[in-house]
Amino acid sequence: MKKLTSLIVVLFFLITSLKAAEVQFERGYYYVLIKGANFDRVNEVLKTEIENHKWGIIHTMNVDKTVKSQTPHKTHLLCRADYLTEGLKFDKEIISVLIPCRISIYQDKNNIKIVVEDVEAAASTFGVDDKKFKTFLKQVTEEMKSILQKTADHFEKRQNMPSR
Repeated sequence: MKKLTSLIVVLFFLITSLKAAEVQFERGYYYVLIKGANFDRVNEVLKTEIENHKWGIIHTMNVDKTVKSQTPHKTHLLCRADYLTEGLKFDKEIISVLIPCRISIYQDKNNIKIVVEDVEAAASTFGVDDKKFKTFLKQVTEEMKSILQKTADHFEKRQNMPSR
């Protein structure tokens, strides 16, 4: 019985360690935590995924340099022209405050954390009632979550997985 319990514990550990990071939600933002990865490599993959999702990086704030920190920390300001055009049709004031979308990436001990604001929830503070506008904002949020997940998927451990 002890051997079976030990085997189950080992199998559980192996299975969970092979699984890619998943998007989590906390206090109004979504995030992924990528364990034991190199910051510069994750940041390059993140920027590629942003482009793959047809978003443009309009500016990168080097938070680490601004606060004179040795810990890597950047915030990318994003825009997607077709989404901006669509959003302006709904409400110029609200969209003007919500743009650009922001994705922050920073070193968190031995891990890399990537964080994005929940645009849907942020818009709720403005009292958005229009269902089409809410649907549009949900689409933007889902796009941001997809960027996070696709970035994390690049760092999934596959050494013991069958080849595809």
